[in-house]
Amino acid sequence: MAPTDFINYPTPIKAAETPYENPPPSNPTLSGATLSVLSNLVIHVGPVQQLLWRNTGFTQSLLKVESSGVLDNYIPRYDPTVIPVRATSSSASASASTGADDIPAPAPRTFHSSADYIAAYKSGATTPTAVAERFLESLDDDISRIFICTTPREVLLAAAAESTARYAAGTALPLDGVPLVVKDECDVAGTQRTLGLSTREANLRKIGHEQQGQTSWCVQKLLDAGMIFLGKSNMHEIGLDTTNNNPNWGTPPNPYNPGYYPGGSSGGSGAAVGAGICPIAVGADGGGSIRIPATYCGVFGLKPTHGRVDTSPTASIAPSVGVVGPIAATMHDLALAYRIMSTPHPSSPFPSPSPSSSPSPKVMGIYRPYFDDCDPSVLALCNAAVNKFQSLGYKTVDITLPLLPESRASHALTILSEISQGMGGNSRGLTPANKILISVGTRAPARDFLIAQKLRSLMMSHLAALWQEYPGMIIVTPTAPHAGVEVHEGSYGKGEAGASDNNKSLRTMQYVFLANWTGCPAISLPVGYEGDSKMPVGLMGMGEWGSEEGLLEWGGRDLGTGGKKERGGGRQE
Repeated sequence: MAPTDFINYPTPIKAAETPYENPPPSNPTLSGATLSVLSNLVIHVGPVQQLLWRNTGFTQSLLKVESSGVLDNYIPRYDPTVIPVRATSSSASASASTGADDIPAPAPRTFHSSADYIAAYKSGATTPTAVAERFLESLDDDISRIFICTTPREVLLAAAAESTARYAAGTALPLDGVPLVVKDECDVAGTQRTLGLSTREANLRKIGHEQQGQTSWCVQKLLDAGMIFLGKSNMHEIGLDTTNNNPNWGTPPNPYNPGYYPGGSSGGSGAAVGAGICPIAVGADGGGSIRIPATYCGVFGLKPTHGRVDTSPTASIAPSVGVVGPIAATMHDLALAYRIMSTPHPSSPFPSPSPSSSPSPKVMGIYRPYFDDCDPSVLALCNAAVNKFQSLGYKTVDITLPLLPESRASHALTILSEISQGMGGNSRGLTPANKILISVGTRAPARDFLIAQKLRSLMMSHLAALWQEYPGMIIVTPTAPHAGVEVHEGSYGKGEAGASDNNKSLRTMQYVFLANWTGCPAISLPVGYEGDSKMPVGLMGMGEWGSEEGLLEWGGRDLGTGGKKERGGGRQE
């Protein structure tokens, strides 16, 4: 699309090529009593906070970029929102624009889809009431750790009974009776929003108090389609890491291997879909927090264009990088959930969603040194997936992405600064790892923050130039450079100290950060399983602003990587 088809489109300027480097981070890895003691020292001793900030290397990295002069002609960009304004079929009915009336027939697959539920309800094989009762019966310790709260029994059964009655009367809604799980970063009327904090801390900070009795717009759209709300899913406390290790509520189990994390910070939502509890869950993504759990849990995830999915009245905890989007069992569920969730709020400048009426260009851009910087098992699976796409008619083009280490540092600085500010710079009452992060985050110099936003402007202009050269191109990488992260023994249960491994967190965000930093949409799809751990591996595609439909079309190709797999725990699906 041309820049004139957008509002706030970056000026297309290709930046000078820089060598790809990925210097190893140098942060300490801590857990248990050592982490607890250090966290209490950090929150009280300013010089220690300053020392830890210097140790990140962010300041040194950004000052080096500034001194090179490459940012001289760029102004800081604080908001990456780019709005497509090209005419769409927004005048179509809601059901036509979302595709909710085009639910396919059930097909053999690893997971039950929304189509499976609806077909079973319509045939009388089961009812929403029976599904709700079975869910309530299944709430053992492992399942309970996926949730921060579940819908009260009487409320859930009443909603299921209403759905069952609509099927009996022939008045079922598009997604009537299909189970839904929502990350606790969103508001749902009748539940408390905690952001993964302890209940006590959430109350002290008045988290969600202004929104009590209200539901985030995008969640309400799913409920309006008839979905049955099972509960709020577990998340990493204040969304500030990639594992979902949460000492306040316990750590959700990975459905493929209990010795690995489910990914974060939307780990509960990823685990719920990966465990077959629901075909659609709501996640939030400020630094890969939809796509990382999707890849670790073997399902699909979509991080939409910045600002595309409205969360009113819920404010983002990371406003310049964070978005809300779906995690789903199948590509059709992902597309369906996205189109419903992205129904514009009356105040939104975005057009209504609409399925593509013509095929998208079949072009994949690969920056090979970046793509290859991952574990050998991940590289082999992702290369095989790229080869499969090529056999389906996609061509690959070589591209370059400059200043990636500096951009990753800029994203980390920005999300840490925004969440620290959202917490008022007050780390007391947080888990030990977040006490350190929030305290250190308050030490980010204003100059560093300004340089980072200039670098964001440069990167967005560079991407714009690439898309003007290769219209419709999808930039392809692995979703994560490794097949999951092993749990820290003795530090992932409820009431324990937790763990702090910022080196692994930064490595995990190696690919996913760029879409958050520049506001672009990105999708993760499963492409295979690592041999020893049996952990899933994901491939990621990032598109131009507003190109969600092209990403959904790309992700919907049959790569031949599906099918029933034995999970790490020996469970057969």
